[in-house]
Amino acid sequence: MDEKGDNHYAIEVAVVDDSIIVTMPGTRYRIVYRQGLDTWLVASDTRNDADFPFRTFTFRARAWTAANDKARELGWLV
Repeated sequence: MDEKGDNHYAIEVAVVDDSIIVTMPGTRYRIVYRQGLDTWLVASDTRNDADFPFRTFTFRARAWTAANDKARELGWLV
């Protein structure tokens, strides 16, 4: 991590079929979300990047927020 902190690392969100895929470009970080029961998203295919100086829990929190925003935009969540 540099003096900018964790916040300058961008994440990307893509929708493929019935999945929302959140990645961090330049790393192996990735989480795939699908619609679960009771209007929840379920995470699967989680990949971390131990070689990258970024906290895994920070990526997961940002990915969850981005996936929820996208799911609301798509009408998957109320």
